[in-house]
Amino acid sequence: MRDEQLFSKGGYYAFLLDSNVLLHREAVVATRQALLGWVTRRPTAQTLTVLDLACGGMPVTICNALSGLAPRRFAYTGVDINADQVTSARRFVYPTNVVEWQVIEGSAWDLPAAVLSQPFDVVYSGMNLHHAIEEELQYLAQQLARVLAPGGVFISHDVYRPGDEPYLRRPAVNPLDANESFRLVEVPTLAGAGITERGGNDSKVEQRCAWREDYLGRMRQTLLERGADPSGTDETVTHMRERDFPLSVAEFGAVFTRAGFHVEETELDSSEPLAPYVSVVSAVRTPREG
Repeated sequence: MRDEQLFSKGGYYAFLLDSNVLLHREAVVATRQALLGWVTRRPTAQTLTVLDLACGGMPVTICNALSGLAPRRFAYTGVDINADQVTSARRFVYPTNVVEWQVIEGSAWDLPAAVLSQPFDVVYSGMNLHHAIEEELQYLAQQLARVLAPGGVFISHDVYRPGDEPYLRRPAVNPLDANESFRLVEVPTLAGAGITERGGNDSKVEQRCAWREDYLGRMRQTLLERGADPSGTDETVTHMRERDFPLSVAEFGAVFTRAGFHVEETELDSSEPLAPYVSVVSAVRTPREG
């Protein structure tokens, strides 16, 4: 999948953060809550390592969550495929209890060797998983089972489809541009990990996806009500229509349970319009026996 201008320098993502359309403020509280009990079980003097997948230029949510856990200390590593986002993230003002930090250019879905070579206590992903098909999420879970220390935790703040609604599978290529791949992980890479990619939907599934129109409609209306300009609103909703194909929390949980994680959802206490579609989910890597 190509870099998206929406998330690049000068893009519209800053407005999404400021307007809280996707519940970033609630995600800070929920992420901190998910980490709080986990942190207390770690030695006080230990500097905990954090990996931020697709960190973007403004890793606000995870950093605000970490700042609320002072005096615990953290070493932060961000990964993003977008070069100008990496540049911005390297200039970001990190909390004082983030005592070390680095930002690496690379794919959050096929992790660079520099990331795979070290263990992390916490892995965070914000608004990234909803672009994936289940097989790509399975590949990510396999990688996280490698990079997370025993008992380490993966936290995802993301869009999730309601569990009782039909799944619309993301196409392999952009229907409007056959030269643009939507793949996050290439088929040979999946095959090398023992993962076989399944086929797509039939047309009847897409016809039943009223939930998706509701999701997009809520986004459009909320942006406009909060002062978004029409062009920015159109850009955002077009991006979502073309590229957002979320799994459900239950489907996420099944993938990570098979990879050796214990999964829990943290309820977001919110009346925000997009609340039915946004959750924070944590997956703790269970230590292997023997």
